[in-house]
Order: sequence, then structure tokens, then C-alpha cells
Amino acid sequence: MNRILVKYSLLTVLFAPALVWADVVTDMHQNRHKQLMKEQEEAVRFQMMSDSIFEQPCVADEEEDPYGNLDVYSDWDDAFVDPLRGKSDAVIPDSQYISFRGYVMPICGKVTSPYGWRRRRMHKGVDLRLAVGDSVRVAWDGRVRIRKNQGRRKGYGLYLVVRHPNGLETVYGHLSKQLVNKNDSVKAGQVIALGGNTGRSTGPHLHLEFRFMGVALDPAELLDFNTFEPKNNLYHFKKKHALLVQEGLAGEGDAAYHRVKKGDTLGGIAWKYHTSVERLCRLNGIRASKTLRIGQRIRYK
Repeated sequence: MNRILVKYSLLTVLFAPALVWADVVTDMHQNRHKQLMKEQEEAVRFQMMSDSIFEQPCVADEEEDPYGNLDVYSDWDDAFVDPLRGKSDAVIPDSQYISFRGYVMPICGKVTSPYGWRRRRMHKGVDLRLAVGDSVRVAWDGRVRIRKNQGRRKGYGLYLVVRHPNGLETVYGHLSKQLVNKNDSVKAGQVIALGGNTGRSTGPHLHLEFRFMGVALDPAELLDFNTFEPKNNLYHFKKKHALLVQEGLAGEGDAAYHRVKKGDTLGGIAWKYHTSVERLCRLNGIRASKTLRIGQRIRYK
């Protein structure tokens, strides 16, 4: 019995360090494993964060519209398509970003007449081909401000004006039937009217306008009429540029001039170049009563 105890004691003495070391190694392994798991969790969390940042769209394109839910208009009435007409105290911002998120094309028709001068008149929208009775959809959520009829051969004929939370108003002209009433709330893509040929129109089409605080914008600067999608999620409105475009004094390429001949008048020059006397006066800094001199250069473009 004593021999067995002595043998066991000797084995304990001989192998105790090995057992202790094994425990140490086991603890080190477990600790390292825990550390690796922690590092792995951190790596996964970092990768997920990195992926999230990478997938985020460009801030410049997706930045929220500063006027997103702010009504920039002080009044609500149906007096005029231009809501600021006759209101001298109204202030149009010099620069403003306008959100085009959620835009729905009212009708995907071929452009039959673009924005610009047309026979002495400024065409402040774009004409899109349709058939009488085709559905016309509203571009964004909004509220109907105007529902009127200008007559069989006058102006817009049957038309609607809708005000939107992004600050824009859209105008829909030459309709055959209006399906919403003044003050109705509408949702983007909702059918609000049927296409027609009413008012001053030579054939069925939709006259579509985009206006910011009454200033008519050129739809070609806003939309791609091949895809019928907005060119950008944000449109940068610049008052100075927009007012020039509205008067037909921007975006027309190089200037062009007419050399005055005997018998020329501003009215005759305007007729020849399909413009207006008022526009000629603005381009040349003159009054309509000015006497023209033979050889004088008159800018018409």
C-alpha cells in the first residue's frame, strides 16, 4: 500500500507541471478564441457599416428639398395661372432646389411643340400628343387650385392647375373632361382628366406646364422626353436664368441680327422672324416708338 502511494506521489510530482501547462494552454486557446470571435464580430459590424455607406446614394442627388413640406405661397385662390400676378410684395428666391422625387409622367406622348416662341407668342409649356379621351395623370401629390374652362377657341380650354408640396405647380390644358374639382387632394399618378382638343388648339394634345411661383420653366430642362423621366432628382431653380428663359432670351444659341432697310418697321421685323415687338425691344434696349435708321442692326435672337 505504501509503495502505491509513493508511486502515485512520484507521478504527481513528475506530471504536475505538464498538467498545469496543459491547463494554461487550454485557457490561452479559449481566450484567443474569444478574442478572435470578438474581432470577427467587429469586422462583420464594420463591413456591414461600410456596405451601408457604399450603398447610400449620392448626397448631392438625394438631398431633401429645403422647401419639401413648406408652402412658399402666401395665398390660395383660382384667379390666375400665375399666382403672384398683381402681388408686388411676393418674393421669388434667387436660388432654390426643387425635388423631383416621386414624379409621374402625365402622359407619355410625342412632343409636338416645345417650349419657346411660336408665332409671336411665348409658348410656356410643352405639347404632348394624345388621343381624345386618353387618361391624364397628375405629376405629384398635390391639391387642385384651378379648375376652369376658357372657352372653345380661347387659351387653355378646359384646364387644371395643381399645386405640389415641392413648390411647383403643374398646368394641364386642352382637356376634354376634368375628373377632379377645385381644392381636391390628389395623389401622384392619379387620373385627373381626359385628353382633348379644347381652347386654342389645332389638334388633340396635352399642354403641360411646370411653374415655380408663377415662373414658367422649360420642360426640356427638367425631363428627358425619350425616357419620360426627370433628368435629376433635384432641379436647381435660378431666378435670373428662369426669367430669361420665360422671355425667350436664353437657351437659343448665338445672337442673330437684322440689318434695317428702307421701309422696315419693328412690327415687320418681328413678323419676319416669328417673334414680337416687345421681345425685339428687350433684346435691343429700345422702345416700340423708336424710329429705325437704315443700316441699323436689330437683334432678333
